[in-house]
This record gives sequence, C-alpha cells and structure tokens, in this order.
Amino acid sequence: MKRILSIVLSLCLILSCAAIFGGCNTKTSNDWPVTIGDVTIDKEPENIVVLNDVFADVISYIGYDIKMAGRSEECDQEFLHVVPVMGKGAAPDTAAIAAAKTDLVIADKTLSADAKSAIESNGAKVITFDVPTTSDALKSLYTDLGTALGGKTTGKEKGEKGYDELLDMLSTMNTATSNVVQTVAYIYLDADGKPCTFVKGTLEYQFFNYNGNSNVFANQTAPPINLDELKLGSPNFIFYDNDNVLAILNADPSLANVHALSEGHTYQIPKKAFFRFGKSAEQAIFDMLNYIDKTTKGTPDSATRDYSVPATTAETAAAAADAPAATEAPAATNAAPAAASSQNDSDEINFSVDG
Repeated sequence: MKRILSIVLSLCLILSCAAIFGGCNTKTSNDWPVTIGDVTIDKEPENIVVLNDVFADVISYIGYDIKMAGRSEECDQEFLHVVPVMGKGAAPDTAAIAAAKTDLVIADKTLSADAKSAIESNGAKVITFDVPTTSDALKSLYTDLGTALGGKTTGKEKGEKGYDELLDMLSTMNTATSNVVQTVAYIYLDADGKPCTFVKGTLEYQFFNYNGNSNVFANQTAPPINLDELKLGSPNFIFYDNDNVLAILNADPSLANVHALSEGHTYQIPKKAFFRFGKSAEQAIFDMLNYIDKTTKGTPDSATRDYSVPATTAETAAAAADAPAATEAPAATNAAPAAASSQNDSDEINFSVDG
C-alpha cells in the first residue's frame, strides 16, 4: 500500500505541473489591455515587485515568478531567495523599486499612501488586493493575478487552471491516503504563548486537512486548544510551528503519554506555510506525508525543510536591480526541488514540485 501511495502522489505532482504549465508560452493577440479594479495595464508586465507573501506564493505557483524583480521582507519563501528584497510590504524601498525598472507592483492594503504615490510617480502601476480568507476569494486572487501578469485570456486561463489543479491535486492526495489514516495535530503558539491550532472553516484549516489524515482538532472553533483534548486524542503525529512549541509540549508532564510526544513523532512546519495558499502550502502537505510515510516504515527523517531564508539587504537589492528579472527568477523556481532532494533520501517518494 505504501509503495502504491508513493506512486500515486508522484503522478499527482507530474500531472499537476504538466497541466498548469503545458500551455505557458501560448499568447493571444487580445490579451491586453486588462483592468483589475481601477487599474488598467496596457501591456504585459516585464519586471514586477511583490509586497505580500501570499501573493508571491500564488504568483510562483502559476509560474509568473520569472517576472519578479523584487520582493518585500515578508516574502521570505526559500524558493524566492535570489529575488532582491526591497523593504517591508507597508513601507517598501521605492528608490530600489524604481531602479529595478519595475512596471507593476502587487501589494496588499497595508501599503502606505505615500509609498503608493512614490511608486506611481516613478512610472509603475500599483495593484492592491485583500488577502483571501475564503475559497471564493482565493479563486478570484488566482484569476486576477494571472490576468494582471499574463493577460485577459492567456493569463486568466493560467490563473484559473492553477487554482483548479492545486485543489484537484490536493484532493487526489487526500483520497490516496485514505487507506493509511493516521491521527495528526498541528500546534502553534499565539502572542501570549498559548498553544493553538487551525480553526474549522478557515482556509488554513482547509489546506492542513488536505493531508488526508484524521485531525484530532477537527472541530476546533477557536484557536486556543484544550490540552485535555490533546491527551484524549493522543495523535500519532504532531506537526508544530517552531521549537518553542515543542519545548512547551515536552515540558508538560501531563502530556508525557501522548503518543506523538512519547515516540518522538513530531515534525516542524512553520505556520505561515499553511497561510500562503500556493506553493508553500502544497510543499507543507507533501512534507507532512513524507514524514509520516518514512516514520511508519521505520526510517524517520528528522531534518526539516528550510521554508524561509534570511532577507537580503536593500543595498543588495539596489545593486541587483540592473539585472533583468527573467535572468534570475528561474533559479528561484528551481530552488525548492533542490532543497527537497537533500531531505528526501528515499527513491520511493519525491514530494518536491517544480513550479
């Protein structure tokens, strides 16, 4: 069964990538101009700067990260490590953005009015989006980002296809794991240091549950968890946000008999990966299944993936701005598979995806 599961998951990845990117180079003559909200884009953007990590994740998933000339500090995804950092999302380095010959900036609603005005005065268009909190909003984000970056026919179709293929592939994985169900939990700490988990009905909850196993906090209605429920559910595997979470759980003597803690079946995946709703969330689910699979085979791999990289300086960004974005972005999109190959030492499962 495990071998069959491995083959099914690998095929899911191959088919997903082929479906999304098989028609990437096909463009139509009526793609431009496009209007997103109150912003009209007259021609295909060449150099973009992304100031929100969720948007960067979606853009990477649908294959338009090749256009990224810059990113904000919040966009710390490992696969974007070669893209220069240009300040914070709310207060970006507008001089660096201009020096990169940026023609489109994609931001959230925290972008300051002064920064937006400065960017526009230097000739770039600015589109702001809300961070999605529902499936419908996420689908619209995929469609709108695809349209803004690839046009009203080619790009729109690419965004729609990317969203559909992401959910189809995750659903297929859910089905593929249904015969090897484990009990699992995800735990992070809130600002007060209290253990929490994902709340039922949220997007992050939906994405986490695509792992296809039984979530002991499946009916959670508020983030803080009841440790008695953790003891009662005694999950086979616990996934957690950072080292502080595991330290708190291990220090509580009342949790000593929780299966995952007593057996050491714990694995770190940063919470933000499940809030990015694209390449990072996909990779997180693959890593969960990879860890569960190896552990149940008796060959656990405790090495955790680097989901984030230290931000480069604004000076580095400005120095790199003279290089066309397209010359560096392919390295960014290939970074995640390289990281995956160092972690997944088994030939049976390769959960990396080259987006």
